[in-house]
Amino acid sequence: MGKVYLIGFMGTGKTAIGRSLQRRYRVDELDERFVHEHGPITDFFERYGEKGFRDQEVELVRNSEGQVIVTGGGVIERDENHTFMKETGTVVWIDTPFHIVWNRIKTDPSRPLVKSRSTVEKLFRRRRPVYAKLSDVRLDGTKSVRELVKEIETILEENR
Repeated sequence: MGKVYLIGFMGTGKTAIGRSLQRRYRVDELDERFVHEHGPITDFFERYGEKGFRDQEVELVRNSEGQVIVTGGGVIERDENHTFMKETGTVVWIDTPFHIVWNRIKTDPSRPLVKSRSTVEKLFRRRRPVYAKLSDVRLDGTKSVRELVKEIETILEENR
């Protein structure tokens, strides 16, 4: 069975979807694994910067063992991740409008790239076409977690 990689901006619901899928599938939540292996992401960012974080993220993607891989929002920042994900699975983009994302993340201290609304919106606008180009499947992030889980389960069953 090929892997399913969930991509999308921070706050799109990837983690919630992954948690729901854990009941039936092996799910590898990369940010969770990063924290387990390296400590809090914000501390790592302060010490090693975004480049150091992205270097470690490449290794996490390559060593992921789940059927469903829940990526961080910035996994698309490295071309080698694009190539690897396309070669080893189906890339599913959770496309959620900015206003919904912003309401979910604006007060979350665990997100090192959340500074101001305008900064985050610029990042969102820059990444959006990359998600679109990389994805094999686009899912509407305004749907409920339950609906999105059903759609992803269909993809997983088709990949068997």
